[in-house]
Amino acid sequence: MPKYKIAWMPGDGVGNDVMESARIVLDKIKLDAEYVHADIGWELWCKEGNPLPERTIKILKETDCALFGP
Repeated sequence: MPKYKIAWMPGDGVGNDVMESARIVLDKIKLDAEYVHADIGWELWCKEGNPLPERTIKILKETDCALFGP
């Protein structure tokens, strides 16, 4: 079982690129973590009318920390 549980929130646009780079670094230092994808961002606002849906808030409450790309 991983030591940390991290909400992984790339958002949209450049956030995806930033998070890919962050993951390379985190994997290189062998961080003992589970990464849980969480939806957030402009595309969600356009699609669902809410950039921070309740499902993401639930994930944030269940994880140790969050990484937000944008």
